[in-house]
Amino acid sequence: MDEASLEPVHGEPPAVAGPRSATWMETWTNVGAPTLFGLVVGALWQWKVQPTLAYGIPNPVQAPLLMMLLCAPLFHRLLTQHPQKLWKEYALGVLLLGGFFSAVWMSGYGGFVCGGYLAVVVWIWVSTSWWRFHLPPFRLAIWHTFGVNIGALGGSIMMYGLLG
Repeated sequence: MDEASLEPVHGEPPAVAGPRSATWMETWTNVGAPTLFGLVVGALWQWKVQPTLAYGIPNPVQAPLLMMLLCAPLFHRLLTQHPQKLWKEYALGVLLLGGFFSAVWMSGYGGFVCGGYLAVVVWIWVSTSWWRFHLPPFRLAIWHTFGVNIGALGGSIMMYGLLG
């Protein structure tokens, strides 16, 4: 490579790459889709299934987390760029955080602090910082599970408010 090729074109300074922002596709894949899934399943569970349950378990936040675990291979295929053979690593991330949230939501109103407020704070932090990295399936599953949890909480509260 010679010195002439390193010179700026037409006297302009070389372009310096600034901080990159998340694309709409990255935002939809890692934030929007999991949250929408949780919102829809949580709302439908609150509306149709919850009234028929004798003991109220699984509740409208636990149900989308369980469904996400059952559909982990599909979530992995649709929401990650990793080879499909790594779906078990993705499922492990869903199992660990989903299991934790399911236990938290069994604790009654105390679940709103840990499963609601603290989860929202952590999810916002994760959503504003993790998109810059090429994450393994386990960490993507953690991110997506936070979204499903928050969406399910919002959807079930929304449906409960609409139904009275």
